[in-house]
Amino acid sequence: MARIFPEYGIDFEVLYMAKIEPDRKWIIPSDSYKYAHTFYKGIHPTIGNFYAHFNPGLLLRLLKKDYNIAVVGGMASPTHWLAPFFINGNKKQIMSVESNLHSVERTKGIGAWIKKKLLKKATAYQVTGNPQIEYIKFFNPQASSKTFIYMPNLIDEDVFVHQIKKLKDYKEDLRQKFNVNSETQMWVLPARLIEIKGIIPFINLLEGIENVKLFLLGDGEQSKEIDTIILEKNLPVIKVGFVQQEKVLEYYAAADLFVLPSLKDPSPLSPIEASAAGLPILVSSRIGNLEDVLEENTNGWYYDPIDEIKKGKELVKYISKMERKELQNLGQESYKRYDNRFNTEKCIHEYAKQIKMLFSQ
Repeated sequence: MARIFPEYGIDFEVLYMAKIEPDRKWIIPSDSYKYAHTFYKGIHPTIGNFYAHFNPGLLLRLLKKDYNIAVVGGMASPTHWLAPFFINGNKKQIMSVESNLHSVERTKGIGAWIKKKLLKKATAYQVTGNPQIEYIKFFNPQASSKTFIYMPNLIDEDVFVHQIKKLKDYKEDLRQKFNVNSETQMWVLPARLIEIKGIIPFINLLEGIENVKLFLLGDGEQSKEIDTIILEKNLPVIKVGFVQQEKVLEYYAAADLFVLPSLKDPSPLSPIEASAAGLPILVSSRIGNLEDVLEENTNGWYYDPIDEIKKGKELVKYISKMERKELQNLGQESYKRYDNRFNTEKCIHEYAKQIKMLFSQ
């Protein structure tokens, strides 16, 4: 954006509510922020799994009159809820929405009322795909008359395309490092070990499955329970724990299949990363960007981890009997789909055009 937006006469600034969420362990180099930005201080209590950001400084910043369009990044905290009411005058508000009707918990009552109120305030909506449009229209049917701006979640192509291509030159060495022989399929599942990621129901599908090793990359509250299940059922699962990005790249470069069996997931980045890395994918039908990342039987498969357990079991058996070369061919289709739908250069140019069009209305 910092490079492309000036071509369209657009300047931008990013207002952050915090440097990182409490349960994340990412290391983000300071020199990666190559654009105007501010980290706002505030109060950040954790209430259950809810991060209640209160950032009065950010809200006061929105009262200034030195901008034309404000993009509010969802409805996930008190600061998000209040932000639309601090954007005054003739400024246009874009509400960015990644949720879908599978991922939402409250469709009635006060929660639904707040969503409708906030969605009504928006001039336009920024969405990652059709499930987000359905979500918005469910809570605010009048939204049909407003503008929808398409902006998929984007990733760092230097990392998940170029660096992984280099690592693939050492694919078999990496597999030996991870103790996976050339005849065994290597599956990778990068996710927090929490209930909504659907990890325990999925690993149970692997009971009795041969020719596969699944690597779990992440930690979380279900860690000990997962250890017990793996041991009791003798599952072909290796629980690695949390790893930094550079290590994740090695697993992607060595793997034959990416897995994400989430029970709900608004618009996850990991299947996009896996597609960029040239991996076939086995994913939950409940992820919000399913239709963007997957064409079934072309670059992977999907099933409903709640209502289609039998289909999930059948898919696991079917995939485990495939040749690694077959999976590699499907992975090439994943990359083609990635380049068509998520190529950063193409997407940012298209996004800038949509912003300019909104401003001219």
